[in-house]
Parts: sequence; C-alpha cells; structure tokens
Amino acid sequence: MEKNAKSLEDASARLPAFLFIKSDLRLVTDLQSCVKAQQSAAYARKVKLSNLQQMAKTIAYIQEYGYQSEEDLADAFQKAQAQASQMRKALRKTEQDLKSVNAQIHYTGQYLANKSVYKQYLGSKNKKKFRQEHQSEITLYETARKVLKEHANGGKLPSMKALKAEKEDLLAQKDSQYEAYQKLRSHEKELKTVRANVTVILGKDLSRQAEQDRENTRSK
Repeated sequence: MEKNAKSLEDASARLPAFLFIKSDLRLVTDLQSCVKAQQSAAYARKVKLSNLQQMAKTIAYIQEYGYQSEEDLADAFQKAQAQASQMRKALRKTEQDLKSVNAQIHYTGQYLANKSVYKQYLGSKNKKKFRQEHQSEITLYETARKVLKEHANGGKLPSMKALKAEKEDLLAQKDSQYEAYQKLRSHEKELKTVRANVTVILGKDLSRQAEQDRENTRSK
C-alpha cells in the first residue's frame, strides 16, 4: 500500500502545477488505438495535451478527496457500486409498489362504479334474468372485488382516498430515490474514470483492471 501511495505522489510531482484545473473528468485517450491520432501528428499533439490535462485533473481529484493508494480507490469504487446497486433495488421496489397501488386504484374505481348494480342483483327476485341483463357490470364488480381482496390479504379493502394518498407518497419517494440513484451512479462513473486514468498514469495494464472489476461484480 505504501508503494502505491508513493507512486501516486511521484506521478503528481511530475505534472505541471498550472494544469490542476477543477472540471469534469474524462478518460485518458489511448493513442495506440486512436486511428485519427496515428494519421495526424497535429491531432496526436492535441490528444497528448488533453491527456496531460486529464491526468492533472485526476491527480487533483485524488488529492482533494485524500485517496492514498490504488487500494483506497478500489475500495471507494466498490462501495460506490454497492450503494448504487442498493438504491437501484430500492427504486425498483418503489416502482413495483406504485404499480400495485395504481392497479388497486383502477379496480377500486371499477368496484365502486358497479357496486349499486351488484346490490340490485343481490336484492332481485330473478337473479338469473338480472345477471343476464347486467352481465358486464356484474362481471366487472366481481372481478374488481376479487382482485382487491387478494391485495388486502383478508383485511379491510382500502378506500380510494387512502390509495391516492399512498400513491402520492410513493411518487415522492420514487423521485427522491431516482435523484439519489443518479448521483450515486455519477459518483461510481467518476471513480471508475479516476481509477482508469491512474492505471494509465502509473503505466499499468488497463485491461487487467477492467477484468478484475468484472470478476468482482460477478462474485457479488
């Protein structure tokens, strides 16, 4: 760990101070795989300068957040991945709950709209004839009642007012979770970029790091 920390410090010392600019981080471009850079010396120089700037921003990021080694960065990246994954699961759960509440609202409306007809059916002297004449309304009512009872698990059917209030709460929760998820994903991507740039700065094989990250993701 001390060796990695020393390597990062040495890399920082080699970069000109005037290039420490705070801005969005981007991946360092691989000149060996950049066809345009190989075809144009002018473009290659432009890419080299851009790479130097991105390396400087990467070192500035490391210094600002106090990362001391590649292990620190790897731990932070894995933590960011886990947090983003947990928030994504929470968001999906909220979306499923919202879908369920919307279904209950739909069937509650259907239940209430046909309740009076079903009440007449129960009180009719000739139920067979009444059902034949009002088959659609009765079927809609019975279907809605069945679905709502399944959702209630034997309990009292919720009111339309309660369902709409629950929907509003879930919508607010969904918006909050989505915003949090986007921030966590951005942080995860930012750390992934920093790690990739550090690997390039230290002259290591980027493909090996990518493969290790994939293995870590699969093992979770």
